[in-house]
Amino acid sequence: MDHTPILKFIYQKGGTGNVMEALGWDSTRFEEASQIALDMDNLNYVKQLYTNFNKNLIVVELTLVGIAEAKKEITN
Repeated sequence: MDHTPILKFIYQKGGTGNVMEALGWDSTRFEEASQIALDMDNLNYVKQLYTNFNKNLIVVELTLVGIAEAKKEITN
């Protein structure tokens, strides 16, 4: 999956945001979104701060690498 829309969304939210909100998904796709967040964490784009299935939250914070990637995509 292309992480660009998520990175841009979180960057515009101030650097911290909900992956589920960025994707516009409900809890039926929580596991898939968790995997995407983990992939972004492994790429050092974000650090996961909090997850809660019942609240449909996968809160992440951009790293410096993630901020640079988001800025690059916004300017293109």
